[in-house]
Amino acid sequence: MAENINVGGINVGLNPEEMKGKKVIVIIFGTRPEIIKLFVLYRILKKSDEFYPLLYNTAQQKISGDILTKIGIHPDITAAEKPNRSSDLNELIAHLLTDFNEKFGENSPVTKKNLHGIIVQGDTASAFSGALWGFLNQIPVFHAEAGLRTYDKLNPFPEEFMREAVARMTTLHFAPKGINRDNLIREGIKPENVFVIGNTINDAIFTLIKEKKIKEPAEKNYILSTFHRRENWGYVSDYARVLNTVMNDVSGYSEILHLMHPNPLIQRSFDEVMAGNPHEKLKIMSPIHDYFEMLGYVKNAGCILTDSGGLQEESLFFNVPCGVLRKTTERPEVLKKNAKLLPIDKPEITSFLTEAIDYRKVHQSKYNYTYGFGDSSYLIYELLKKFYGIQTEFSYL
Repeated sequence: MAENINVGGINVGLNPEEMKGKKVIVIIFGTRPEIIKLFVLYRILKKSDEFYPLLYNTAQQKISGDILTKIGIHPDITAAEKPNRSSDLNELIAHLLTDFNEKFGENSPVTKKNLHGIIVQGDTASAFSGALWGFLNQIPVFHAEAGLRTYDKLNPFPEEFMREAVARMTTLHFAPKGINRDNLIREGIKPENVFVIGNTINDAIFTLIKEKKIKEPAEKNYILSTFHRRENWGYVSDYARVLNTVMNDVSGYSEILHLMHPNPLIQRSFDEVMAGNPHEKLKIMSPIHDYFEMLGYVKNAGCILTDSGGLQEESLFFNVPCGVLRKTTERPEVLKKNAKLLPIDKPEITSFLTEAIDYRKVHQSKYNYTYGFGDSSYLIYELLKKFYGIQTEFSYL
C-alpha cells in the first residue's frame, strides 16, 4: 500500500484497489460529539468485509488530535479550516458544500461516483451540509440520532431546524428511542425507513470503560457547569451571577467547576460579573479537550448544570442529576430520569441543587441503560448490509 500522505486535505495513501467490491461510505464529522458518537461504527465498518468507510473531518470545530489518536482513527479527508467556522454558519455551510465537490471531484482519488452512502450524526452544520450534498448528488444519506425534536425552531438554534431538514434528505433514519421514531412518522417519513437502535453515545462510553480509558479526577461531589448555546448568549451575565452566589445557599457540594467556553462573548460576560473576585468555591476552568478526562469529571460530579445536549446523555448514563439550562430539550426522556429543565433563576437552580443531593445518593455507581446496551453501532452495520442486499452467514438483527 502507498505511504499515507496528506495533499490538499486528502489522504492520498488511499488505495482504490482496497475499495473494489466494497461499499464506500463517507462518515462525516466536524465536532467532538460527532466523532465520539461515530467512532465505534467507524471501527466496525473498517474491519468489515462489506464496507470501506472514509472518515471526513469538516473542521467545524478544532478537535484535539489526541482524541482521534487515542481511539485509533485518522481522518481520510480534512476540510480547510475557516476562521469564522463556529460563528458564521452561512460561510461554513457554503465552504463545506464547495469542499465536498472539490474533495470528490473528477481528479480526486475517490470521486462522488465511487460513493455508495453518507453517514451523518445529529444536528450540526456538518451534518446538515453533508446530508444536503448527498441528497443533491443522489447519494443515500443515513442519519444517526434521528428524530429528536423540540418543535421550536429557536430552541435549540439552529440545531432544531438542521435536524428537521436532515430528515427530509435522509434515506434511513436511526432513531434512539420510540418517541423519536414517532416524531418522524408524524412528519411523513415512511415507517419502513425508521429504525429504533438506541443512541451510539452508550456504545462509546461502554467501549471506553472496557478499554479503561476514562480518567477520573481526584475531586468528587462537585457541581460541574457548562454554558454555551447560541440561544443563551443573552443570558450569560445572569448565569454568571447565579454561579457566583449560589454556593452561599447550597450545602453538600465541595465546589463548582465551571468549564469556560472559548467564545470571547461568553468569557467577557463572566469577567465583567466576577470582576476578578469569583466566589471561593467557584473554580473557572478551561474546557476539557480530553474526552476521556471529561467523562471522568461527569462520572464523579455530584450534579451538573448545563445547556449541552451531549452532557444530558452522558449524565444519564452515569445517573448524575442534570439541570438543563434551556427552555426545552429534544431529549425529553432525560426529564423522566435524572434531569430537569431550569430557567436562569437562582431560587429554582438552588432548589434543584438541593434536591439533587438525595438523587445522587440513591443512584450512585449505577449505570442507566435508557440509550441502550452499547450495540447501536452493530445494529446500524446490520441495517446497512440489509439496505444493500448483502447476505452474510450471521445477522445481528
